[in-house]
Amino acid sequence: MRNLNTVLTKLNDRLLRLEGELFVLRSIARAALTAGDEPAARTRTLLEGARLALADEAERPLDSATAKYGTAAIAMVDELLEHPREAAPLFQVIDGGRQDD
Repeated sequence: MRNLNTVLTKLNDRLLRLEGELFVLRSIARAALTAGDEPAARTRTLLEGARLALADEAERPLDSATAKYGTAAIAMVDELLEHPREAAPLFQVIDGGRQDD
């Protein structure tokens, strides 16, 4: 049972790390899409290609876990392409500290 807990802990750590990386990549993609320059057009083209590839992959017979990941990936790409909003800052500074008069 101890080995199982170790494996589950490692998997959980890996999933948390992947979730954090996905958050950062999504923020970078949003910033790139809303920049309005040539890299924004290239990013849009890459995301449209990813949408096509994911749609093709979804037509294949997939196991349920892979199908869920594919559906989530398609939803994320669609969100980025259809509603690219400005990337929000990761941290917000709150001015509530001490004031020096």
